[in-house]
Amino acid sequence: MILVGQYDSPVTRRVAIALHHYGIPFARDTRSVFSEAAAVRTISPLTRIPALVLDDGEVLIDSAAILDHLDELVADAALMPASGPARRRALQMTALAQGTLEKAGAVVYERHFHPVEARSAVWLDRCLGQARSGLDELARRLATPYACGATLTHADVMITVLIRYVQDRLHEVLAPTAHAALINLAQHCEALPAFRAAALSDFEQMPQG
Repeated sequence: MILVGQYDSPVTRRVAIALHHYGIPFARDTRSVFSEAAAVRTISPLTRIPALVLDDGEVLIDSAAILDHLDELVADAALMPASGPARRRALQMTALAQGTLEKAGAVVYERHFHPVEARSAVWLDRCLGQARSGLDELARRLATPYACGATLTHADVMITVLIRYVQDRLHEVLAPTAHAALINLAQHCEALPAFRAAALSDFEQMPQG
């Protein structure tokens, strides 16, 4: 398998963490969607990452769809409960974290690609408010010792990559007191082997701006 994407993309990193956690060998294609967009487009038509090239050449896109395939491969070892309330909870926590990331990312991209005079203050305020609300709700719903209770799930992975992203790119939405439990969870998860194996390299950093 070949994972396409750099780890400054939290959703690419979440796939890498799952691959490492499951012990599934993979190679990496770290071409940039910014500086090497044409090359990435030959693999992923939307020029989006992550993409996962399977051993037979099939290409999977979208992190949730990729993780669904990986979960199927590992069956009972999947980072997602199989059914019932536990599955719904893990899916909802994961979706809430991913939605929060999307709003944080919208702010980062608006600021990065548009000069100050071309930015929409209304849009930025809305997205910042949604990101803060998402973090607040995640903190309210958080269980212990992991996001959904006793065991690690995809929700923990998504929350951890979210927290890393906002710490690096949009720290203003992260409240040290109100979101302390989320920060602590992320710190705990970052120390786990699969997370360390998917640490960002120096070159995998979106330029500040």
